[in-house]
Amino acid sequence: GENEGLDVITRYGIILCVDIRQIILDELDRRDMTQLRLSQLTGILPHRISEYLSGQRDVYAETLRKMLEALQLEIRPKRTRKGR
Repeated sequence: GENEGLDVITRYGIILCVDIRQIILDELDRRDMTQLRLSQLTGILPHRISEYLSGQRDVYAETLRKMLEALQLEIRPKRTRKGR
């Protein structure tokens, strides 16, 4: 569909407006980095990384944090015009 990969609501009610798996895969590709290297940098088992990135397994926040940190990526909320 048109919104595939958008507005994914996690069990914590957090909405991801992008497919984070695809961003990580793109970043690995851009850096010529293997999933094995990401595994070494994060301490996450290689087969787990493969499962996370293929969508076979859900990613916990701490695991996601480790992967993003290893790739020096950061998730920031979108700025909205609605002020409080």
